Amino acid sequence: MENLAYNRWRSHATRGMVISGEHRKQKIVGKIIMNTPGSLRWHFLYSTMAAVIGLAVALSWSTSSWAMHREQHIFSIVDFGAVPNDEQLDTESVQKAIDKAAEVQGTVRIPAGRFILGNVQLRSGIRLVFEEGAVIQGSSDWRHYGQGRWTDSLFLGEDITNLRIEGPGTIDGADCERPGGEEGFRGPHGIRLVRSSGVVINDVTIKRAGNYAIICWECRDVQVKGVTFRGGHDGVHAQACQNFVIEACDFRTGDDCIAGCDNEHFVIRNCQINSSCNGFRLGCVHLLVENCRFWGPGEYPHRITVRQGKPRTNMLSAFVHFAPTDRNPKLPSDDWLVRNCTMTNVDRVYSYDFEKGVWQTGQPAKRLVFENIQAEGIAFPLNILGDKDRQFDLTLRNVAISLRPASAQQPVIQVRQFGKITLERVVLKNDGSQPVLRAREGNELILQNVAYPPECSQPFLLEDIVRIDRRP
Repeated sequence: MENLAYNRWRSHATRGMVISGEHRKQKIVGKIIMNTPGSLRWHFLYSTMAAVIGLAVALSWSTSSWAMHREQHIFSIVDFGAVPNDEQLDTESVQKAIDKAAEVQGTVRIPAGRFILGNVQLRSGIRLVFEEGAVIQGSSDWRHYGQGRWTDSLFLGEDITNLRIEGPGTIDGADCERPGGEEGFRGPHGIRLVRSSGVVINDVTIKRAGNYAIICWECRDVQVKGVTFRGGHDGVHAQACQNFVIEACDFRTGDDCIAGCDNEHFVIRNCQINSSCNGFRLGCVHLLVENCRFWGPGEYPHRITVRQGKPRTNMLSAFVHFAPTDRNPKLPSDDWLVRNCTMTNVDRVYSYDFEKGVWQTGQPAKRLVFENIQAEGIAFPLNILGDKDRQFDLTLRNVAISLRPASAQQPVIQVRQFGKITLERVVLKNDGSQPVLRAREGNELILQNVAYPPECSQPFLLEDIVRIDRRP
């Protein structure tokens, strides 16, 4: 039921279309969006999208009968033989508790204490509760997770529906390594979900994952809320997923905080983003990021550089385009709104190179809006090399970007091969020795109320642009 409601809204309201017949609420939404101007339309559309996604994820859990049912069917892992704080594997005991709960769509209780596991299979319809002080620690032996493949994980859910994982306890991957794994050492993921839907992961801590903390492959209707990520590699990695909400999470990762491509309809809000790689290395159609704080350097070093003996902690980018050719991506990155965010001591605000960018050439980036952004202590220009068809459009509105003093002898924005660039109420700050904006080979450039302290004799270096519109 929830998927049907969401798909009707997505297919019509997001395109400003009207649904005929009995669906009067969707019809009103479509009319309001079409009659709402400019950024307010963005605000209404994305707020509505977030609400509908949240509703779709929550429907399975909100009915009183289901909630009461789960409370009446609670299974503690200690009742199935798990022993806290010893050095023995509790994998079999935890699996038995999960399987029993799945029979009645019940709750699995993990009490306070440390329990060591290898791979555990998740089931549909269960609620997995980590109580205060509960720690599921992954085995340090990679052979306890499967066949020594990249897909090995501590928790695995394939083709499941209606799964809930709740804190406030901890999942500790113990930095498990596998000789011969990716980059020579990566081990199992923390939580791996494949072709699953109706998933809620709330208020847990995931630390020291041997690979990605959470990886979702072809999943839909997923909510990750109030989750704390510490160390490891990627925080959330989503591939070919739809209808995601990531909210009030605290990312402090050694690799990318949020990554993946071929995704649709993602909302990320009220998150803390700290990394020794990238905040977002993402490919997505319809993305809202709002009210997030980005800062570097990373609190946990990039794991690969640690292995190389040269630990690196600088945060490379807040956002970088992601469309690797080896994944054969089907979708571009399009229709992004990033608003009400701060960025401090990050190397780059945004990076996109469709010709030679690492993992960026499988599909182009298209429409991107930054609104109400404060970025300071930036090391390199906001750098864009779009596709030859000039499909890339960028809007900066109420944005201030300042380069750090040691890197201020360069432009703040460099862009080439673009459709339309709009700078509206923007402050770009370098040391004044170079233009703040270098743009070439584009169709249209709109400059409205652009400031560039300190004053520069040639603030804009513009070449081969079909139309330039300077407004007061």
